[in-house]
Amino acid sequence: MLVSLRRAYAKEPVLTVAALLLALATVAPFWVGRYLPLLDLPNHLSAITVWHRYLDPDWDFSRYYTLNLQPLPYWAHYYFCHQVGKLVGVEIANKIYLTGYGLALPAGIAALARRFGRSPWLGLFAFPIVWNTNLAEGFVAFCGGMAALVWGLYLVDVHAEKPRWSTGFLVFFTGIALYTFHLLAYAGFLLSAGLLCFGQRQPFDWKRLLQRGVPVVAGSAIGIWTYLHQVEYGFQKLEGKRFLVEDPMQNKLAIMPTRFLDFLSNQRDEWVVVVLVAAWLLLALTRARARGDVSDEPQGARRYGLELCLAGIGLLFVVLPRTMQRPFYWYMINQRYVPLLFVLAVLTLRGPIVGGRRWILAPVIAAGIFYGADVGRAIIGFNHRVAGFDSVVAQIPWHKSTLTLSLRPLGDPDFNVNPYNQWPSYTQMRRGGYNFYNFNQGFPLKYRSMKPAPAWDHAESFSYEWHGSAWDYFLTHNESTSVMSTGRSFEGKPQVDLFSDLVRDGKVKLVAAEGPWRLYENLVPGAR
Repeated sequence: MLVSLRRAYAKEPVLTVAALLLALATVAPFWVGRYLPLLDLPNHLSAITVWHRYLDPDWDFSRYYTLNLQPLPYWAHYYFCHQVGKLVGVEIANKIYLTGYGLALPAGIAALARRFGRSPWLGLFAFPIVWNTNLAEGFVAFCGGMAALVWGLYLVDVHAEKPRWSTGFLVFFTGIALYTFHLLAYAGFLLSAGLLCFGQRQPFDWKRLLQRGVPVVAGSAIGIWTYLHQVEYGFQKLEGKRFLVEDPMQNKLAIMPTRFLDFLSNQRDEWVVVVLVAAWLLLALTRARARGDVSDEPQGARRYGLELCLAGIGLLFVVLPRTMQRPFYWYMINQRYVPLLFVLAVLTLRGPIVGGRRWILAPVIAAGIFYGADVGRAIIGFNHRVAGFDSVVAQIPWHKSTLTLSLRPLGDPDFNVNPYNQWPSYTQMRRGGYNFYNFNQGFPLKYRSMKPAPAWDHAESFSYEWHGSAWDYFLTHNESTSVMSTGRSFEGKPQVDLFSDLVRDGKVKLVAAEGPWRLYENLVPGAR
């Protein structure tokens, strides 16, 4: 499949140059700063770090956690970073993983296009989609699974067209692998792959259908097995009364744009969406009017294979809830499919893109390069604003417990997510020890016990009497006594003074202060 894609690009030097420029613009933002403002990312990285450093006594992780390394969703992301982290560290390994995702998704869309006789130029639409709202939310495992899903559908069609043992095993192992990325990517693959098995010659011949479908059905075995053994695997139970947040169809459609490209606080990413949609419509219109275009699309039912895949993902978008609140909290379920729906919809454009029609893609190329540069600019600014964190946290001695309190505002002026929601995890990654705010999802860590701490989104409710004795140090973000004393505000929101009275009473000591960061040492002995 890679050979076929390489040949397609070799025949199109302009396409090759455009793809290379877009690839560079897309992956460069992963590398322009140490910290990425992705909402859930800190907690994922800290969980990997606990696994990675668990046996190192300097980090004290075995004191506070036990490991559960059963093959559960997120394994692909976590295990990759754990293994590659042995060479380059967990954070660099995560950037390598994200770079792979950023390259694999557009390449997979181009390969899928060529597989079904569509133009590989359509793969250019996928580059801006890499920095979608799912990535902004820190759904890193799902994003990687989205790229793997696209390549998995390619393999399913290869096998379904001419079933062989070798391709059958590849499809089976792809299903297993997608389970270890994310359950939603896994579900999308199973449904779309099943429909794709019908999009072939003689779709209702039961012998052919068995040859095509058995590897896909076999790939569902790991999901069924894990569900039946969820207790012994230590996964959060899927049993019990569920509380689902459902949206009527008009609401589902209304919020789709915010789940597509809505990363930056400015409106430039929305204009990227306008450019992509306008180019798609122009290509559709010019195709309808074109004369003499000859397509190498497959014949028969395979002609509609991509439309079947789109229908499968669309069905999941319609039937799944927005959020599940019990038996455990699962945020934004069906809307995660929105970027995938778009890139599959792009592939419904038929026929070659030749001659003057290629100029329609010039704005797509320009928008993709501009968007990548704009994201990179914002990430550089974000890293300037968090400057001081590393030097302050470096003054925390090893083998000490630190409570990190992220005070409002939790957001950043350049982004639509709150990158400081889970910042305590970075403190744990730098100095080890205990973090109250890890994801308590059963993989790869489980708490041995819990220390008292305020809720992650209400750090201002910290009470020294209730929480203080459990901690050796306190690190605050956005806490400033000088701002409070003058009655001013930070970005329109009043700041909270948590420690000035405690400093005056001799209970804590200010150890370091830089930018928005304050580090205090607890001076009163307690059961820590």
